[in-house]
Amino acid sequence: MPETTENYGGRIEEIVCEDRISVLPEDLLVTILLYVPTKEAVATMILSKRWLFIWTMLPRLDYRDNNDDEIKKSVWWFLEKSLQLHKAPVLPMLIIELGPQCPSDADVEKCVAKAVDHRVVFLRLGLLWSADPTSLPKTLYSCESLKILTLSDKILVDVPCTACLPSLRTLDLNSVVYKNENSLIRLLSSCPVLKSLLVKRNKDDNVKKFSVKVPSLLELIYTNLSSHNDVEDTGRCVVIDTPALTEFDFFDHSGDSCSIENTLCFEKVSIDVYLPIPDLDKFLRSFSAVLFLELNLNDEMILPWDSDWMDSLVPFLKNIPKLKCLIGDYGSTDEPPNASALWSESDKDPECLSSSLEKFDLIDYTGREEEKELVEYILTTSKCLKTATISLRSLPDLKLEDKAKMIEELKAIPRVSKTSQLLFIT
Repeated sequence: MPETTENYGGRIEEIVCEDRISVLPEDLLVTILLYVPTKEAVATMILSKRWLFIWTMLPRLDYRDNNDDEIKKSVWWFLEKSLQLHKAPVLPMLIIELGPQCPSDADVEKCVAKAVDHRVVFLRLGLLWSADPTSLPKTLYSCESLKILTLSDKILVDVPCTACLPSLRTLDLNSVVYKNENSLIRLLSSCPVLKSLLVKRNKDDNVKKFSVKVPSLLELIYTNLSSHNDVEDTGRCVVIDTPALTEFDFFDHSGDSCSIENTLCFEKVSIDVYLPIPDLDKFLRSFSAVLFLELNLNDEMILPWDSDWMDSLVPFLKNIPKLKCLIGDYGSTDEPPNASALWSESDKDPECLSSSLEKFDLIDYTGREEEKELVEYILTTSKCLKTATISLRSLPDLKLEDKAKMIEELKAIPRVSKTSQLLFIT
């Protein structure tokens, strides 16, 4: 009966292949499951008795609510049950992101507590549910194994006096609410080896004075999403005291005052602020050791200076004698502050232009008068310049011949550095 044998041949081969996978060592099977989503990994328990508990040893669990509005059911029901069955003695990575469909009585605190008990190393927790901000277990703030922590949205950061996170190196606080300023201070002071801090704030985070005092910190990305039109309390401020800091991204249109101290190690800085801020001169002097500077020259930053903003740039550069790379970004600017008021000649050019500046980039160039003035000033004074790259903004009404004319105008500017290259991105 050759036909019958042939029909069963594929089925027999399939069973043999399944057996070959099932007899693999458990640690290898766990590794295989790491390549599929957590939900599918848990579903393998129905394959056979051999697979029943394999998923329970996974070192990484990832639970995320779907952003699709048509999917009404939260991942919470699955998270709660599967996490109870998880048996691995160590849980290196846990990701939980719950959306509006999550029930308001979900016991997130219990899940985080279990992760801490299982010596979690990487924890990302985001709550976008409809319930009020929730507190996390006190044990989280004394987890010795934790190295990377991300907290997002409706989380109440309530840190006990006993907090101690001896291994934490990366901390991301994204639009959370703090019980009070002391909770923030306790959290940061409990991290003796913290290297990277990412902060994103909303106006209602319950902190008036946002203090970042972390001696070990190397990188700080600070974003304040509040607009200066929305913030009624003019006494708000941010205080940064991080002597080891080398990289600093500062985005703040709130108009809050900013005090920056002990910045001798600054190397790379990106600034996008609403000006003038209180103590502007002190703020700008904080960047004297910077090697790489990016300025977002949008309306929020330019307009408060009115026609004098270009004159203010030169004193700023004078405070940065070692600057090697300068990037100006006009990405959000629509109209020039005053096209007829050009900046005045300076009696002495900044030291960085004669001794250190090697790279200059201008992003979203549109050919406006103050833009040409800036390019001309850099090209005619930067003796060490190696490359100047001008990126032209794509405008629907900009004709090719107009774009070509802008490029030719810039090419005609004399360059003090004879070995420099002038490049264009169209």
